Amino acid sequence: MKFFPIKYYKAELSENNSIAMEKLKQNTDLTDLLVSDWTKKAFRGQVGENRFKVISSEIGRGAVCVFIGEFEGTKGKIEIRIHKVFRIMFSILMLMPIFGFVIAFLTNGIENSIGMIIPMIMGFLFVRFVFIELSFRFISKTGLNKLKKIIGITKLEKVNE
Repeated sequence: MKFFPIKYYKAELSENNSIAMEKLKQNTDLTDLLVSDWTKKAFRGQVGENRFKVISSEIGRGAVCVFIGEFEGTKGKIEIRIHKVFRIMFSILMLMPIFGFVIAFLTNGIENSIGMIIPMIMGFLFVRFVFIELSFRFISKTGLNKLKKIIGITKLEKVNE
């Protein structure tokens, strides 16, 4: 089981990658830091000749997903993953129910703490499969739609790796 979801796509552009990367450059606030900031551009990050690493510029939720792409000609691949900072924050959220159980076990003993096992497991699973999964799906879909529109992706196929 993967704790953090990752999506892989094969993409086909309507134009050559140099034109698409130029369009992405025009719509990206170029920076080495992948952090949200107020900008009128659609993305923040790094755009090169045939590859990019960007986040959506939406304040608050845009930095959750990192879009990494590499193109040759009109074909390429795109990877969407959770930003490292958010992985750390989500890990802390997932571990909080476990820490609560350990503290209850140490202070109250196993007999009084046994009833907390099911709520602890449910808390962990809620954070992982509801909170992380839903936020990743929603934010990655919005960012991918913006990316498709800007660089002119005509065909997008999900790949399982």
